[in-house]
Amino acid sequence: MSGSALLWAALNLRLAASPGLRRRLNARAADPAAPLSLPQSAGEFLGPGWQEEAAAELERARRFGAGVLTLADEAYPSLLRAAADPPPLLYVWGRLLRQDALAVAVVGSRRATPHGSGVARRLAEGLAGAGFTVVSGLARGIDAEGHRGALECGGRTLAVLGSGLDRIYPVEHQKLAAAISGQGAVLTEFPFGTGPLPRHFPERNRVIAWLSWATVVVEAARDSGSLITADLAADEGRAVYAVPGPVGCAESEGTNALLRQGAIVCRGAEDLLEDLAPQLVEAARLCAPAGRDGDAEPGEGGAAGSLSGIGSDAARRGLTADQRRLLERLPKTRGVGVERLAEVSGLPPGALLSTLLELEVLGLVRQLPGLRFMASG
Repeated sequence: MSGSALLWAALNLRLAASPGLRRRLNARAADPAAPLSLPQSAGEFLGPGWQEEAAAELERARRFGAGVLTLADEAYPSLLRAAADPPPLLYVWGRLLRQDALAVAVVGSRRATPHGSGVARRLAEGLAGAGFTVVSGLARGIDAEGHRGALECGGRTLAVLGSGLDRIYPVEHQKLAAAISGQGAVLTEFPFGTGPLPRHFPERNRVIAWLSWATVVVEAARDSGSLITADLAADEGRAVYAVPGPVGCAESEGTNALLRQGAIVCRGAEDLLEDLAPQLVEAARLCAPAGRDGDAEPGEGGAAGSLSGIGSDAARRGLTADQRRLLERLPKTRGVGVERLAEVSGLPPGALLSTLLELEVLGLVRQLPGLRFMASG
C-alpha cells in the first residue's frame, strides 16, 4: 500500500465531513491533478493516527470489492477532474471505462408519474443504445428508471451515491445497485459507514452533473433536488435539458420553470444525439488511448488526414483491429447510422461510438447530422 494512497484516503476521510473546507482547498490547489494543498503539515492537519485510519478504510474497500480512484490517478474521470470542486477520492464498485467520458445525466423526481417513468426509461435506452453512459443517483422514481433503461438495452450506467457503498439508499435498490456494478459502476466520495444524510445529496448531485456532458431533468417539482443538479451543470458550462410537462401538474413545475429560464427542450434521445454531436470529437480525445489522440503529424503511425493511403499496409499498421474493421465497412458516399454499424461490425454500442470518434479525430471519418458516419476522402 503506497504512502500516496494512504494520504489521499486520509484526506478524504477528513474532508468528507467538511465540504466547505474541501472547496477552499480545491480553490487554492495550483494543479488539480496533484494532491490538494494542505494548510499545514499532513500530521497536524489530519490528526494523530491518520495512517492507521486510512489503512483501515482502504482495507474496508478491498473487502467490499471496490476500487479507489484519486485525483492523481490517470483513470479518474476527466470531465469531473476538470470541474471546480472534484472529490479528492472516489470509491468505485464496478468498472469505469474510457468510453464513460461519453456520459449524460438523467435525473428527476422521486415521485415520478407513470408518464415520466416511461420517458426516463426510453430516454436512457436511446442514449445507452447510441453508446452514451447514463449517469444518475439511484433514487426512487426517475433516477431508477434511467438506470433500468440503460441496463435493459445492454448499455452502461453509473450510479452516484450520497452515502457509503455499504449503505445503499434506498435499501430496496440494493439489487439494482448490484446490477449497475456489473454493467457500469456505483460511485461515491463518502467513506464506508456513512449514512444517507440530507446534506450529502447536494454534494452527490455535483458529481452527477460534472461527470456528464449534459443533464436532462425529466420530471421535477418546484423544490426537487434535481433542480440543484441542473444548476450545478449550468455553473460548469454543461448543457441542461428539460422534458416539458403539462401546465398545472406539480411534477412538471420544476422542468417547465427550467425551460422558461433557458434550458433546452428534450423530446427524446434524438434531440441530445443531434445537439451533442459537435462536442463528441472532444469526448473522443478524452476516450482515446495514449498515442491515439489525433495530435500526431501526418504520416506518423500510418494515419494521415485522409483516406488516400488507407489501403496501404503502412497505413493499416497504425490502426487497431476495431478501427480497420469499421473503415472497411464505412461507405464513402453516404452516411450510416450507429445501429447499422453495430450490426455489421459486431462491436457493442459504447466501443463502436468510441472507435468512430477516434477515427474522426484522425481525420478518417466524417460525422453527419443525426449521428451518421461516412469515410472521409
